[in-house]
Amino acid sequence: MEIKNVLETPVYVVDKNGNPLMPTFHRGKVRRFLKQGKAKIFIREPFTIQLLYNSTLFKQDVELKVDSGYLNVGVSAITDKKEVLSAELKLLTNVSARIKEKSMYKRLRKFNLPYRKPRFNNRRKNYNKRKDGWLSPSIQHKLDSHIRFIEKLKKILPITRIIVEVANFDIQKIKSPDIKGKEYQEGEQKDFYNLREYILHRDDHKCQNPSCKNNETNPLLQIHHIKYRSNGGTDTPNNLITLCNKCHSPKNHETGQLLDI
Repeated sequence: MEIKNVLETPVYVVDKNGNPLMPTFHRGKVRRFLKQGKAKIFIREPFTIQLLYNSTLFKQDVELKVDSGYLNVGVSAITDKKEVLSAELKLLTNVSARIKEKSMYKRLRKFNLPYRKPRFNNRRKNYNKRKDGWLSPSIQHKLDSHIRFIEKLKKILPITRIIVEVANFDIQKIKSPDIKGKEYQEGEQKDFYNLREYILHRDDHKCQNPSCKNNETNPLLQIHHIKYRSNGGTDTPNNLITLCNKCHSPKNHETGQLLDI
């Protein structure tokens, strides 16, 4: 978690029992409390102290706003008067690769233990059946990260309200306000994926540039127009080609190159 600088970075405070109190901006007072033994360091990042004496439980309403993103999660905690926290959480993007690596190490451990008793008969019935509410590992990671992030902030701030912004937009509704029913299935993306899969199959899932220098094991393949639609090109298969992400360049569209203009 990365705590961003607000106008004045506060020191967060919890009471003797670990309950969050309002943060303070009086750093000199915090130093005196620590020096006199009236408080101790509770968390170093973000800097939080714990009072060692009985204190009042006066609190203000603190609203936590969460901007949920694919790579980053931004949060801002505000009172009626000022912002008391601004932070950003960076999410993992290679969850699938991590799971494969974990599975590989698990198999290695199994092969290195020849004395291990067989366990084929003590598996539960339908062991591999997915439970209700199952999420893919990458999505589950993002959900768990949001929850852990918010729970951590609740330990240092007396949060009374949480607002999560997910920013879902109905793009077709924006373009066609009167759209309804099966018209959603007949939009500009209709049959796009069928055509895309056909082109990939026709081109044997390989980049069609004979001078391709992409050395990646699994290059990112894309479907592109040979002739620009602005110059009369169509969406028919004979005007579409499979290229890797490194071969679709303006240079290949020049006269005499792989793609016509």
